[in-house]
Amino acid sequence: MKKKQDWLILGVIAIVAALLLAGTNMITKDRIAEQALQAQHASRIAALPGVTGFEEMTGESAEGIDNCYAGLAADGSVIGYVVQTTAKGYGGDIEVMVGVDTTGTITGLSAGGSNFAETAGVGSRVQEESFTSTFVGLTATPVAGDNVETLSGATVSSKAVIGGAAIAYDHAASHLAEE
Repeated sequence: MKKKQDWLILGVIAIVAALLLAGTNMITKDRIAEQALQAQHASRIAALPGVTGFEEMTGESAEGIDNCYAGLAADGSVIGYVVQTTAKGYGGDIEVMVGVDTTGTITGLSAGGSNFAETAGVGSRVQEESFTSTFVGLTATPVAGDNVETLSGATVSSKAVIGGAAIAYDHAASHLAEE
C-alpha cells in the first residue's frame, strides 16, 4: 500500500508543478515578447544612428532576409535601411543586423539574437565591437579575407556573420538602387 501512495503523491506533485509552470508562462510570455521587440528596436537604432523612426518594408520576400526597415529622419525622408538576416554559425543561428545609409555605407552591424549559442570566448567574439566595427564604413559587399578579416579561432562564426552581412548589404543596396 505504501508504494501506491508514493506514486499518487509523486503524481500530484508533478501535476501541481506543471500547472505552476504553465501559469508562470502565461503571466510572463507577453513581457518576454515585448522585451525581445525592444531589444530588436535598440539594435536597429545602433545599426543606423540618427534615425527618428523606422518603417517596416512589408510585402517583400527576399531569400535569406528576415526583415528590412527603412530608417526615417525627422522629416520622414529615408536616411538608410536596416536589414536582418540569420546565418548558420558554429553553435547555431546568428542574427545579423546591418545598417546602410543612403550613400551605400555600412553604418553599423550587430550579431547575436535570442538563440545565439556560439562558444563563449571564441565564437562569441563576433559580438565584440572590435569585430563589428570592421564593417562600419564599408561601401561594398563584405567579403571574408578581402575587405573583412575572419577571427582566428572563430572562423566558422565570423564567416557566418560576414556572409549574413553580405546578404543584408546587397539587399539594402537593391533598395538604394530603386530610389
